[in-house]
Amino acid sequence: MIVAAWIDAHDLAPFTALRDRFFPAGRNHLSAHLTLFHHIGPGVREDFMADARQLLSDRPPFTVAVLPPFLLGGGVAYAVEPAPLQAVRRPLRQRYADRLTPQDARPWKRPHLTVQNKVAAEDARRLHGHLAARFAPCEIRIRGLLFYRYDGGPWTELERLSFTG
Repeated sequence: MIVAAWIDAHDLAPFTALRDRFFPAGRNHLSAHLTLFHHIGPGVREDFMADARQLLSDRPPFTVAVLPPFLLGGGVAYAVEPAPLQAVRRPLRQRYADRLTPQDARPWKRPHLTVQNKVAAEDARRLHGHLAARFAPCEIRIRGLLFYRYDGGPWTELERLSFTG
């Protein structure tokens, strides 16, 4: 299972448009997204989702700043202000630390919205320069969490957890 931030559709649209334009078409199966956990194993899914509902459902929606784009090596992503998202991710990461993959168990370095990946480094540098020169600060509204099953390309939504506080 993959856990992503549920971002207001209006706020996410410009990043999805960039992803549709610059992500290699044969590999682009998704809208822009902000992943909180990359792999929650099948034996943990139900407990993880129940704990997320218990720990986070009374939390109010919030906004985070989108920061300038950065290079991923073979792609480009927009960094996202980490502190408010850490407050959502941390209690689940701590509760499931012994059952998470190494990638998910460690603290975040840089939450992000990927708009290009799996391209030549030169192509990524060119797009990064283009996007960095046109960067305008903005915010995105986080409405809750989305839980997905990975299906080899597209993701199947399992549940939405709305922040209602």
